[in-house]
Amino acid sequence: MQVVLGEILPLGVAVALSPLPIIAVLLLLVAPVGVRGALLFLAARAVTLCALVVIFALASDLADDAAGSATPAAILRIVVGSALLVGAVMKWRTRPRGADEPKLPGWMRSVDNAGPAHAVRLGFLLTAANVKEIAFAAGIGFTIGGAFLPWGQIAIAVAVFVVLACLSIAIPVAAALVGGDRVRPALAEMRNWLVRNNAIVVAIVLLVLGAMLVGSGITEL
Repeated sequence: MQVVLGEILPLGVAVALSPLPIIAVLLLLVAPVGVRGALLFLAARAVTLCALVVIFALASDLADDAAGSATPAAILRIVVGSALLVGAVMKWRTRPRGADEPKLPGWMRSVDNAGPAHAVRLGFLLTAANVKEIAFAAGIGFTIGGAFLPWGQIAIAVAVFVVLACLSIAIPVAAALVGGDRVRPALAEMRNWLVRNNAIVVAIVLLVLGAMLVGSGITEL
């Protein structure tokens, strides 16, 4: 269990640094839906991450049981990690150059008019319909499933990961709850910085997580 937690901690931090969910919650906090929408977004993301990790952990466990070894999960980690490394290179190449302004996707522009239901859908879609997020969840799931833990320890490992992964969203929500309108300028400034540097942050996160998955997969072979 300690070995699994040791692998989950840095992976959870890497997922927490994914900028798109942070941008989304910052947009919600400065939108009319405010803290309520941000809390609903946070809840939807936490539930979706939990479900994805459990699904991949079960799939990894079944594959290992069928093969009689941890080799399938190790190979899957190497494949997913390699895909993330390729994604890191591709994302780095799309970063804004010089004074170029990044083009905002449609979902960012729609947040200004978002209601509570839209906040929930956004939390689900930015997690379950995002290839990078699915790859993150797969890597965590393979790590947990490949460790052959009992159900109680699996639940603890998943909970630790989800808490870490959602921490970067929970912090600005908590700041808005405590600080109210006083923190809105700071949140808006943070949002602008992340929008501008989104590609760079994503590339770094993909690079770190991909390298960790490839390394852990090679260790298990």
